[in-house]
Amino acid sequence: MISKSSAVLGLLLVASSFTGCKGKLAEQPARPVRTKAVELLSATAGARYSASITASNQIELAFKVGGYVAAIQQVRGVDGQMRHVQAGDLVTKGMVLANVRQSDYQVKVNQAQSQVREAQSGIETAQAQSKQADQTVETARAQMAEAQAAYNRAKLDFERATNLFASHSITKTDYDASKTQRDVAEARLAAAQSQVRSAEAGAKVARAQVNSIQAKAKTAAEVVNEAKIPLGDTSLRAPMNSTILRRDIEVGSMVAPGKPAFLLADVTSVKAVFGVPDRAMPNLKLGMPMTITTEAQSGAEFRGQITAIAPAADVKSRVFDIEITIPNSKNLLKVGMVVSIQGEGEPMTAGGVTIIPLNAIVQSKDQPGSYAVFVLTTQNGKQVARLRNVKLGDAYGNAVAVLEGVKVGEQVITTGATLLIDGELVQVIP
Repeated sequence: MISKSSAVLGLLLVASSFTGCKGKLAEQPARPVRTKAVELLSATAGARYSASITASNQIELAFKVGGYVAAIQQVRGVDGQMRHVQAGDLVTKGMVLANVRQSDYQVKVNQAQSQVREAQSGIETAQAQSKQADQTVETARAQMAEAQAAYNRAKLDFERATNLFASHSITKTDYDASKTQRDVAEARLAAAQSQVRSAEAGAKVARAQVNSIQAKAKTAAEVVNEAKIPLGDTSLRAPMNSTILRRDIEVGSMVAPGKPAFLLADVTSVKAVFGVPDRAMPNLKLGMPMTITTEAQSGAEFRGQITAIAPAADVKSRVFDIEITIPNSKNLLKVGMVVSIQGEGEPMTAGGVTIIPLNAIVQSKDQPGSYAVFVLTTQNGKQVARLRNVKLGDAYGNAVAVLEGVKVGEQVITTGATLLIDGELVQVIP
């Protein structure tokens, strides 16, 4: 059992610093409120808290690209008919949950692929021209080699003729003929060399053209890959084995990039988060086992353990958030269920104690520093809220012991109490 909680309640009630004054408001409409009965906490009970179940891991799944929803994954319903997946359905990792219309994105892929085909065709043509230019170079070099050999022979013949002419061994006519043959061979060699240089230049241009078209083809291929990314993003796939908590799209609806389409959750384990006052913190440790019950599973108890403790209190409520993780392999605990959490507490006095919810407490009007509650009463057939001073005891989770002021079974106002004044007409809502 937790120690005296007056300081805790003082923090919790900063927001409820007034309770109003007595007055006759019969002419005003009844104010809607919620109530809870004053209870008797058994002598063997420890601290109890209320919380709602949330998924251990949940994500909003959205399209990366926009467009019209063309299809939603279908499954067979309990009536045997095919229907679109909906909240509560189980999905597996990689399953396509929905598609947006692909035609707009397929057109871009087709255009890019057409550019790739054109570039490939250009490469084949350029490579054929480059091959032909290389063959021309080889032919020119062969012709130059022949011209070089002819020139070398003519040059030697002319040198011999020069020596013979100097020794008067040949006639002037023979000398002139040898000189003419050498000059012709030299001119042919020069022409062959020029032809080789021209052929090599042509081959270089052809190779450069091949390289240029290959670069264009590579760029076009990259464009294809880039165009395929948004095309692939037209399919929305489940990133994990999960349960659908919400579906926000319909076939034919227009979705924008980033707009949530599904809310998915892994519910093989679930979490319950509740707040405790500072006086309860020394009794709570990481790994501490907790018992969870819910009216939806009457008689069933679930075991969990504390997996996170907030390092600081909430600035408004002044309570510390405690997180419990609960195995849920049979999927009995549903997201949104309200559960009761039983902690281990010190034994109470015999007979138990009278408790009321913490959110029913307001500040006393006529006793500064003290507390009060609004009790639901009936006057002339109408429901009326009456302010009543109370003496508080220890805190028990989300409740506090009341030593004086109310009786077990009386209804105290829990929602709307801070807005009431004594004697105001009220209407209890569910």
